[in-house]
Amino acid sequence: MKAIIRIKSGKELSNMKVQEITSEAVKTDQIKVKMTSSRINPVDIDLMKGMPGLKYKNPQIGGIDGAGTIIEVGANTSPFQIGDEVYFYRKFSDIGTWAEEIVVNASDAAKIPNNISLQDAGAIALPLLTAFDSLQQLGAQAGECILIHGAGGGVGFCAVQIAKQMGLKVIANGSSRDFEALQLVGVDQCINYKNEDFSKVLATQKVDYIFDVIGGDTLLKSIQLKPKKVISVAYTEVEKLSNTGLYFPGILKWIMKIMMGKFRRAAQKNGVKLIGQVTAPNGRLFQQASDLVNQMNFKVKPYQKRTLSDIEQSGLSKSDLGKIICL
Repeated sequence: MKAIIRIKSGKELSNMKVQEITSEAVKTDQIKVKMTSSRINPVDIDLMKGMPGLKYKNPQIGGIDGAGTIIEVGANTSPFQIGDEVYFYRKFSDIGTWAEEIVVNASDAAKIPNNISLQDAGAIALPLLTAFDSLQQLGAQAGECILIHGAGGGVGFCAVQIAKQMGLKVIANGSSRDFEALQLVGVDQCINYKNEDFSKVLATQKVDYIFDVIGGDTLLKSIQLKPKKVISVAYTEVEKLSNTGLYFPGILKWIMKIMMGKFRRAAQKNGVKLIGQVTAPNGRLFQQASDLVNQMNFKVKPYQKRTLSDIEQSGLSKSDLGKIICL
């Protein structure tokens, strides 16, 4: 079978090559999937560059999420069976979805929603799980207000739709080019981050929760609005990293805690509960997200595609971020 392989650590996916490799055998608690699609996520670029404490397989297939059809099951993989259409997200230490066939832990997978195509499921796997997990942790109630940064991006667009399904008032901070799509899925207010400072626009408005995918000054300004809770993918809670299969040496953990200190202190000063979002594989939670999407008129944003044959000819680069590999 063909797979996109990491030849060596490198910058911006430049050392990924299409090669023929042998398909893995299925263990008791695993499923084999004929792949349909997989998203090129920011974390994929980071992982292919190499991370401290991670050892890669040889050969190492790229990709951390995706969707496809089950073609073989282990003895302990209930409720999955051959023919099921599934999507999944894997640990940093167990990556490898950019291939024609892959083997996945059944506990990392969920059946795709009935109202989402198989190809589209691979385009939203990680973004949907991240958005759903984050909003679950906030514990928001219908009628409350949430500000979502990066609302037009992969994670943000999923978060907007889930928040509306939960009955929340949603304020979207994003690009004007995404406003039409955001309004179609029910956003109550749009802020153009290019020429509006959200912290000034919302200075006199009540915001109960904030979902941040940007970090830096955006996270600090979010905290200063004094919502009940802020959840951020850019705020790292080191103790959660082990859930992803990532184990940093003690000195790196200490450095990361120091780097996060300014956000932690700002939250304490403003009486805000600050939560670091670390998305880990969780098939049970993923299935809950699927069940929710089944109840919605869920929209998948249009995306660009790459194919194995195309990648074999021209390779991958950072410009492919957010595109979908059709396998």
